[in-house]
Amino acid sequence: MNELLSLLLSLLRNQLPQYTEIYPSFDAVPVSSKSRKLFLVVSPQCFRLSQAFPDGSAGIAPFTADFRISLLAPLMTPNDKLLEFFYTSLVPALHSANCFLYEMQSDVPKPDLQLQKLVYSASFRIKGLYLPDSQQEVVS
Repeated sequence: MNELLSLLLSLLRNQLPQYTEIYPSFDAVPVSSKSRKLFLVVSPQCFRLSQAFPDGSAGIAPFTADFRISLLAPLMTPNDKLLEFFYTSLVPALHSANCFLYEMQSDVPKPDLQLQKLVYSASFRIKGLYLPDSQQEVVS
């Protein structure tokens, strides 16, 4: 799961260079030190590995991984700006990187008064193949 999270973070940083502040949910950087504009937080939610099928060596195992991606912005940001970024930048970035984006479910933008941010989140399900002999995931 850590390798897959690293792959997803790298992919987003490469596809969204104007928004270089993309963090895993468990980093040690306080929100107050993060961008005063937009930034993304990627949270791994679930990883499911299915029974492997033979491929001549160790086998190939299908997997699904669920991630929650949250866009945080200043409280006064108009909702339509968050939605525009999400659907014209973030979702196409995931598609353009050959991710098999199986499913997506989004919330409505909500203010988080403790963080002093407006938060728009969506859950993404990615499908792929795990190749045990090469110790890598193939997102397809």
